[in-house]
Amino acid sequence: MALAAPGPLARAAVSRPGADGLPDVPGMLGDRVANEFWYQFDEATYFQQTPQLKDAYAAIAAHVGGNPLTGVRDAWVRTGTAATGYPETYAAFLRPVRDSLRVISDAQVKVFRFFYGHRYDRVFGAMSDFAQGVLFDPRRAPVQSEVHTMNGDPPLAYHTWHAYQFASVLLDIDRRFWTALIPVNGFAWALQLIARPDTRTVNPPLPRDTVAQVAASWLPKGVRRIDADLLAWHRPGASPRTGGAPGRAG
Repeated sequence: MALAAPGPLARAAVSRPGADGLPDVPGMLGDRVANEFWYQFDEATYFQQTPQLKDAYAAIAAHVGGNPLTGVRDAWVRTGTAATGYPETYAAFLRPVRDSLRVISDAQVKVFRFFYGHRYDRVFGAMSDFAQGVLFDPRRAPVQSEVHTMNGDPPLAYHTWHAYQFASVLLDIDRRFWTALIPVNGFAWALQLIARPDTRTVNPPLPRDTVAQVAASWLPKGVRRIDADLLAWHRPGASPRTGGAPGRAG
């Protein structure tokens, strides 16, 4: 799937933006490009979905028999905590909706590539700011979510996103991109568990040493290790904080 031009990304900047190429937003706090990235990511994947993207989520909802977000996450947990067969059982379950997963992946990767190209160091920075809740965007006041961060405490939407990312890896959908992002998503999950940011007022950044320690713990891990660590929260006997619910990124 491609976003039609002119669309939200085309209007954001004439070319891939730098901080000086984006319009001023009064009251915005934090990195200008990261704020714009998350704003446009939510526009493309949540608030202003194309008909193709809506159809893709509808097909997945029909396949899982309910909400396409929690349904995929539930399938990941169900197969991932079973005694045998994983991850092949998870891949087999989602293979009938591979085309729909590709549409969803394409919509997301397109925004990443537009703002950051192949600079994964900058993607890491955007994810770190997101997890700490240091990006304040007044344009999200109408939905009472001015801080770009993940919903929920704990923010289990990171697990939902991982379930989609891991499915993409297993089904060879933008595999290289998601293989690189999965450790960063795991890092952001762990960092936000520490930061516990407010979603309406800008949050103080965590100490640099804390961010570095979490990064050192998560970024070197491979995809399967990240997957196992996130699944551990859903195994019998685990006792995560309750209240998380998947939703838009932030």
